[in-house]
Amino acid sequence: MSEVKDEKVKCEPTSTTMGAKDSLRLLWTRMKKKKIISEHDHSTELKRCLTTTHLTFMGVGCTVGVGIYVLVGVAAKEYAGPGVLLSFLMAGIVTVINAICFAEFGARIPKTGATYTYVYESACELLAFLVGWITLVGFLTSGAIAARAWSGYLDSLFNNYIHETTDHYLGKVTLGPPFSENLDFLACAYEIVVIIIISLGVQASAFISTVLACVSVCVLLFVTVMGLVVGDYSNISNSEHGGFLPFGIGGVMAGTAACFYAFQGFDIICMSAEECKTPGKSIPRAIFSELLIVTLLYVGSSCGLILLVPYSQIDTRAPLPSAFAYKHLEWAKYVVSIGPTLGISNLNILNLYNLSRHVYCMSSDGLFLKAFLSVNRTTKVPVRAAVVMGLLVSVFALLFDISNLVSFNVISIFLSFVISNGILLLSRREEPSSSSGNEENGNVKMDERSLLSSDGPRREPRSGFRGLADRIGLQNLVYLVVFTSMGLGLQLVGGIDDLLNRNVLAFVCLGLLLGLLVFLSVLMATQTGSAKHNGFSMPLVPYLPILSIVINVVLLVAAADVTGVVGYTILVTLGFGIYVALVLFPKTSSDQNFPSGIVEGKREEETSLMTAQDDDYDDYD
Repeated sequence: MSEVKDEKVKCEPTSTTMGAKDSLRLLWTRMKKKKIISEHDHSTELKRCLTTTHLTFMGVGCTVGVGIYVLVGVAAKEYAGPGVLLSFLMAGIVTVINAICFAEFGARIPKTGATYTYVYESACELLAFLVGWITLVGFLTSGAIAARAWSGYLDSLFNNYIHETTDHYLGKVTLGPPFSENLDFLACAYEIVVIIIISLGVQASAFISTVLACVSVCVLLFVTVMGLVVGDYSNISNSEHGGFLPFGIGGVMAGTAACFYAFQGFDIICMSAEECKTPGKSIPRAIFSELLIVTLLYVGSSCGLILLVPYSQIDTRAPLPSAFAYKHLEWAKYVVSIGPTLGISNLNILNLYNLSRHVYCMSSDGLFLKAFLSVNRTTKVPVRAAVVMGLLVSVFALLFDISNLVSFNVISIFLSFVISNGILLLSRREEPSSSSGNEENGNVKMDERSLLSSDGPRREPRSGFRGLADRIGLQNLVYLVVFTSMGLGLQLVGGIDDLLNRNVLAFVCLGLLLGLLVFLSVLMATQTGSAKHNGFSMPLVPYLPILSIVINVVLLVAAADVTGVVGYTILVTLGFGIYVALVLFPKTSSDQNFPSGIVEGKREEETSLMTAQDDDYDDYD
């Protein structure tokens, strides 16, 4: 029988009945708590109706947004030239490495929440809440930014008539940052429409998203085909302006970092796990199918762009329409103008979908307001979460100019990948063999440990690399990999000039850091084992997760700026304060509704039925 347990503190008293020492003890106990989820548990209040096809196109819709329509021009003209083809290909490979980790978690944990749920199941409650809090803020800011981008793009088709009329009758706002000078009623109104679409049900929103994604795919295919048919193939060789790689390998790498952001969005597939018919099978398939489609589209459309116009002549403000104008194909220019409008429309819909499910998941775990647990009986949608969060996004889009928080979202993306790969390594901890009662039914209870606890049961003393790794501990090895990767990132980003000038000391430091990473990988290999669940699992553990951590930490160091770091620090501090308040004053959280487990002992017959029908659902994929 499948089972979902949440290790709750027994008979948790309120802060008014405890002294300071008891409150700290309660807080420490809660911080270490974990959520245990069976891979066969399918019980949910939501409607399981999504197939692999639905998930794939939802991922495509969430990934192929307005970013590609701008990034393809910037990456080609300013970074890589015709070598932008390699930049997109390499960015796709890096994204696949990150996605493999999510595919394993998605196959093992059939619950919504994505990174938040994975951290809660594998690490501890405090880290899970902070990840969930930062993710929630990221969804809110991303939704507001996307709504304003949609409004601005649509208004540009009417020569900015809507915004100019609004400013004429209402004037400008002079409150200063973060308030915008212009009230964006168009963005606010569009977000209301998005709320209605999400409230109709997951099938309706998935259908609309699939249609919009298909149109966006057709636009990029159109660019590819037109480039191959009417393009100039000498633009690829670029013999008169520096060849295929006019900016060298360094330009291709810089272009890869820029193109990497255009591949983000596959996490919506993991967020949909609780509404998927067969999450254990569909999520890995959908993730890899989506990334294959997106990578081919990006490489093809960038090739079409280079064929249509020399890279030095690309207009970075509107690269695709201007490329057809360069070829005097005015009709084609209007065809590709459809892409950004529909791409942003789809992003807004899927962003609110993500946000409402994320809030519902945190509330069901007792880590957010219990008001958001309400699920509509007919549509099986967390309507209250969708409406309230959608209204917040619409207010943000109306009043605030928060585009300067983009760097904060970038930091969140890289950190989520680092944390996910780190907890995957911890979940692969190889348990010591024991005959003294450490096993129960042949399985060691590794889930009872947390990231903040000790490194698990003691092993018999071993020698060599294994003995050294035992003394250090897997958790500390993960920390060492992260800190060493930070040093490598600082060396590559801050000391790139020394490396280019062949400075001996710079190369010695680089070699030491790379050697230390290899040594840590060897040590970690003695501590990790195979996956303990059926279904898809990440290969080449620990080497592939370590590679992913190194890549993401280096990119994080390269992308981080003062504004993003300060904003992130403030939000983490605020999140910790909110967590302490939820633990010590739980009356407003949903924690009281689940005193001994989220679904413990609940819907057992439904769970058995869903497990028995798991294979039957494949027929509909």
